[in-house]
Amino acid sequence: MNAYKPLRLALFFYELFRFLDTLKDMRIFSFINDLGQSDNLQMLVWIAPNALFPLMTLFLFLDLAAYKPYIPLYIAGKCATLALTLRLIAGAAFYPQESGVRSLFFIFFLTLGDFICIISFVLIRSAVKKREKNDGMSSSVDDKDEKNETGDET
Repeated sequence: MNAYKPLRLALFFYELFRFLDTLKDMRIFSFINDLGQSDNLQMLVWIAPNALFPLMTLFLFLDLAAYKPYIPLYIAGKCATLALTLRLIAGAAFYPQESGVRSLFFIFFLTLGDFICIISFVLIRSAVKKREKNDGMSSSVDDKDEKNETGDET
């Protein structure tokens, strides 16, 4: 299945960039020594599930047929992430002193990127379903032709 293969690769690189930039912004590597603090643990809990998105896009890029059941899970996770980033934008709008211009731009970039990811994987999922439907119809036509050739008409 080569449905939108270059798009799947681009989504993998976006997710990888997004995860690495989130790690950099959250300074997770400096938190390793101070894991007992509640703020650090909350950030770690937010970052850890986001590590799955680059892995999911990598596996969907490498073998779409094997991992296609995970497309709805990816879309659901992106919708949850989109809801969180929209909440962060609302928080930045009400408390601008706590977030700088770069962070507001970064949050907008994440929101736009997540929205594009959702649309992209909805397109990929519809292409996969359409291809499966076409393959299923052609195989049922082939089965009927084989039955007619052998004289088994039912």
